[in-house]
Amino acid sequence: MEVKIIIWNCNECSLDVSAKVGLKLYNEFSIKHPNAFYLRGRVKNWDGMVHFINKGAKFKIGLLPSVVNKCKEFGYKVTIKDRRPPLELPKKPVIAIAQFKLREEQIQAVSSIIYNKVENIPFHIGVIDYTVNAGKTAVMVALYLSFKRKLKTLLITNDSDWLNQAKREFKDYLPDEQITFVQGSKVTNWSNFSIGMIQSISRNIKKYQNELSKIDMVLVDEADLGGSKSYQSVLTHLYNTRVRVGLSGTIYMSQLVKDKLKNMNLRAFFGDIIAQFKLSESIKKGYSTDTVVKMVDTKPWFGNYESSSHDYSEIYKDMITDNKMAHKIILDRLEYNISYGRLPALIVCKFIKHAENIYKYLKKFLDKKYNIAVVHVETKDKERRDIMERFRQGKIDILVSTTIIARGKNFPLLRYMINAADMDSQEKNIQFLGRLVRTHEGKDKAYLDDIHYPGKYLNRHGNHRRIYYQKQNLKVIRLNKGKVKDRSRRYIDQLPF
Repeated sequence: MEVKIIIWNCNECSLDVSAKVGLKLYNEFSIKHPNAFYLRGRVKNWDGMVHFINKGAKFKIGLLPSVVNKCKEFGYKVTIKDRRPPLELPKKPVIAIAQFKLREEQIQAVSSIIYNKVENIPFHIGVIDYTVNAGKTAVMVALYLSFKRKLKTLLITNDSDWLNQAKREFKDYLPDEQITFVQGSKVTNWSNFSIGMIQSISRNIKKYQNELSKIDMVLVDEADLGGSKSYQSVLTHLYNTRVRVGLSGTIYMSQLVKDKLKNMNLRAFFGDIIAQFKLSESIKKGYSTDTVVKMVDTKPWFGNYESSSHDYSEIYKDMITDNKMAHKIILDRLEYNISYGRLPALIVCKFIKHAENIYKYLKKFLDKKYNIAVVHVETKDKERRDIMERFRQGKIDILVSTTIIARGKNFPLLRYMINAADMDSQEKNIQFLGRLVRTHEGKDKAYLDDIHYPGKYLNRHGNHRRIYYQKQNLKVIRLNKGKVKDRSRRYIDQLPF
């Protein structure tokens, strides 16, 4: 049996098949919404499924490789008719930018996009999953130059701090290029190479629609966020993007049921992962700093009793936010590492309350010796940017931050980090590590203390993180297992809360 697929434009494909085959594929590319039980009552006649091939047999272009593979799995012959305008391909990728020579892995990433095919049809859509320090910025620029600047290009980011960094970095890579930074609603003339905030573009989608229709190549930084509504809205308006690339060091295709919908949304807009370079490889080649991980066990501050609650927020409050023993251990570990000269230091928390508690606690004991700061979403923008820049320069010794630190921040001087957030997200753990493993002259090793909290949910989360670190071939040491004692009352009695 033959399945005909028509690529109508740079966004959409359709199936030309019998009703029986169409229904089979329709069901195959359907995923039950994780909150279907709660949402079905709000949507009339909804079956609780999210369908990625609609009843008109149409689907997003990023799913083309998946649809083709599934058809072959069923034993169908596949033919593809491409109605998109032709694109002149480079004879070879750029291997050097200005004074920078591309690494082998960077050239491979560029080539994977330029020469990617689906059933002999040019298909310049895919995800480059490259870890921190793998040189994703250089890959973006090399793609632009490989097409000899003939493709009007838009780079999309979601982080204002990264955008400010990009303003400096891209001047080095493209010194003679006029670059437009789309931030806000008052940008009138986009250049041949533009960098835009997703928030600004999505809020002004009607105003920028004409400019978006002219984009030939879109590069999306932190593509793991690409399944969100704002990204989907913007990408849908990029009608003529023959080249669509998602770049991230945190693409993690979880097999958990709750993540299947997210995975399929990513594939729908960005296709499959076509180039990978993991942290373990980066460390082996010397692009990232080798890191020692210590899993630091702690106990409840109120003895051996663990919270009996089944509510995660209550358990988090008991075991983490209000856990005086855990605060003492964080201080102990910080002082120990400071004694070895491991500054600046970063402490990552999940919630504002926890970050503020840690900050106040450290200020009480270390303020006279060290410069300590805290940042979170409630910190004013100007103050946050100032703190981040001073920490980047090493003018702040100890920074306590919520997970806003995870993306787009570059702290090459950072030598020591405490992960006190108890995150069970693989993406977040990759991002945290990314802040620490940046290379810098004289920085031959980095150190991470991961606080392994006790109790329901939290112990499992800690074990998941330990397994992830081990998969990255990092040296993992477990501390305090079964040996946590309250050896000193001075820390606990003087807590500011």
